[in-house]
Amino acid sequence: TFIDNTEEFVSEVYKQQRIKNEKIKNNLNIVYTPLHGSGRVPVSMILKRDGFNCVELVKEQANDDGNFSTVKSPNPEDKEALTLGIELAKELNADIVLGTDPDCDRVGIAVKDANNEYKLLTGNQIGSLLMDFIIRHTDLSELEKPAIVKTIVTSELGAKIAEKNDIEVFSTLTGFKFIGEKITQFEKAKDQDDLSRNFDYLFGYEESYGYLCGTHARDKDAVVSSMLICEMAAEAKSQNKTLIDLLHDIYNEYGYYKDVLESFTLKGKDGIEKINVMMNTLRNECPFTDVEKISDFNKTTFEEHGFGTYPISNVLKYELKDGSWVAVRPSGTEPKIKIYYSIRGNDESDANVRFEMIQNLIKTRMGL
Repeated sequence: TFIDNTEEFVSEVYKQQRIKNEKIKNNLNIVYTPLHGSGRVPVSMILKRDGFNCVELVKEQANDDGNFSTVKSPNPEDKEALTLGIELAKELNADIVLGTDPDCDRVGIAVKDANNEYKLLTGNQIGSLLMDFIIRHTDLSELEKPAIVKTIVTSELGAKIAEKNDIEVFSTLTGFKFIGEKITQFEKAKDQDDLSRNFDYLFGYEESYGYLCGTHARDKDAVVSSMLICEMAAEAKSQNKTLIDLLHDIYNEYGYYKDVLESFTLKGKDGIEKINVMMNTLRNECPFTDVEKISDFNKTTFEEHGFGTYPISNVLKYELKDGSWVAVRPSGTEPKIKIYYSIRGNDESDANVRFEMIQNLIKTRMGL
């Protein structure tokens, strides 16, 4: 027997509402594409329930289509996936474009800037904006020990915002299942009166466009994220700002962060062997002279305060003295190696120069 729990799920998501002002929500013009996936019904429902009445669906991508015939890849991280949404937004002069992936756990956005161009934000940028928004619209005095959870390859910008508000920051290995595990650990601690692990989960996110506010799920959820992103954009518009303006406000306070992910596929039977050689080279020869800390998660030496040690994972992370970091991680399923950069600068130009220097150092050492 098929049971449709969409209404119940949307009701749980609605509990995370942060903005009640119907007038400013009505003033936000939204274009939404579910990219042929499962988000069409729940995202449309939550936006309507939350008072967003100016929502236009990308009709060509609103149908269920397992071949995803209108896109090369139904990935909201790719600007190409939002092409039809951006075209419709230009026609309608919309403020924001939302795109959820087929299983509706990740969401990407394009925001109209001052030049009427639509600019995609990165997962780290969206996460930092949501962190700031959720904190500003949460009565922290009602939480005994508020905590946020991110991954070890997620930008520190959101963490800095949390720390400034006296919120505990936890970092997990890559994969939202580890963030979900933290929520469960926090809840068990409450049942067992375990004060060392008793935290109040507020928000969790990763750089790959996955976010979760609330404990209605144990995985990233694009339904609650879409609602909060739209509330955040509506509030900004009521102040004659865009999410890009809000991001610059955050940079002005915390410094500029340039976050880049590079991925290299080494094909052929010797691809995995070459990747192993690269990781061994990095373990034996640090590419940086200004390194503050080297973390090798292949060793069980990393204590996670109150929660034992991290599971073993083939990840190397270099934290530099200026607050920048670089992490290298091979894929566990294919001959692919990923380099994550989080470069901190005084401004965008400063961060770009620093990024090129750091990028050259590590790629030369790896032979890429």
